[in-house]
Amino acid sequence: MDQTTPPPSGTPPPDGAPHPAAERPQRRTPPPDVTGDEAAYLAQLREKRVPVAVELLDGTVFRGVIEYYDRDMIKVNRLDGAGPNVFIRKKHVRLLWEEPETQAT
Repeated sequence: MDQTTPPPSGTPPPDGAPHPAAERPQRRTPPPDVTGDEAAYLAQLREKRVPVAVELLDGTVFRGVIEYYDRDMIKVNRLDGAGPNVFIRKKHVRLLWEEPETQAT
């Protein structure tokens, strides 16, 4: 068998010949950038008016309910006049969690 004809299927290639699978590299599809889960979760919090706390990268915490959100921002309405309503850029958010309905102070 000469080097120019491919070996029949099921037989290993001769020494020094590239393996057929090595000719075409296996490429994996990268994971999606956006799954939609974040938007669904924020919509649920907004619709049910669930109290949340948002911690920023600098440690500042804002508490309230989510009134509005988009790809880049979240608007948090403060409860009981605890301060002004704030727009927060998502790139500055470290954590967001649901607060218990009643807090003992």
